[in-house]
Amino acid sequence: MNPQVLAAVCPTMEEREVLLDRLGLREVCLIHYDIEEGNVRARTALNRFVFGRVEVRESNGSTKEYRYPGLVTEGAERIGQSVFMATPDLANRLIEKLRELGVQHSARKVYEPS
Repeated sequence: MNPQVLAAVCPTMEEREVLLDRLGLREVCLIHYDIEEGNVRARTALNRFVFGRVEVRESNGSTKEYRYPGLVTEGAERIGQSVFMATPDLANRLIEKLRELGVQHSARKVYEPS
């Protein structure tokens, strides 16, 4: 379903949610980005943000592991290289990060079976 058609048919969020539920659909966002080849700083920061990271620290002869989850851990789905599908809240976080890093990107609302 086209987002503009959905907005015209269901002007309020409540009506929209009811219609999507009745149709068995949920709104997700498809995001594509393109990092310049030489921008290693942005690539590293974005990979950590999207995929998370693990840090191992030594203290008093023992090691401790710290896990920092990424968007994929929280439910974003990798579709292909530099392409992700995510719920609107996770998509907004990814888009904010891309803007912060100055990375070119595009996003589109799509609807998938719930």
